[in-house]
Amino acid sequence: MAPTSSLRVAYKSFPATPLEPFPNRQFVHRPVIDILLVFGNKSIEYQVLIDSGADFCIFHTEMAGILGIPVTQGKKMTFYGTSGTPQTAYFHDVHIEVSGWPMKLYCGFSFDMKSLPYGILGQTGFFDRFKIEFDYQSRRIELKPKR
Repeated sequence: MAPTSSLRVAYKSFPATPLEPFPNRQFVHRPVIDILLVFGNKSIEYQVLIDSGADFCIFHTEMAGILGIPVTQGKKMTFYGTSGTPQTAYFHDVHIEVSGWPMKLYCGFSFDMKSLPYGILGQTGFFDRFKIEFDYQSRRIELKPKR
């Protein structure tokens, strides 16, 4: 990875159901970006949430299936999300491209991601490579490579 400048990406908006405490809610805005997930000679576009609360990068096992990654042959790890229930991920080396910036990434694939519409880019593997600025008012994320 050798990006020399910064990358600005807009938050994505998702339709949301109004809730009793938030009756006017129509959309949620999240720092979700598009990446290219690559393994061997196969690749797929994939949406991922840049999540400062996530320790690791975790993706859907469906992506591994499309790319031909033998999920359960990876290193197994149990982790806990906000639900507090144990989840399992299997870690593999892959490559990703973020707006043309290629990089190797060690990430987990989890069968327990079905409730999320996107993968997760977490601290180890992503935040440790970039200075990341979240600007919710402008609905913009800025990525700057660490030197």
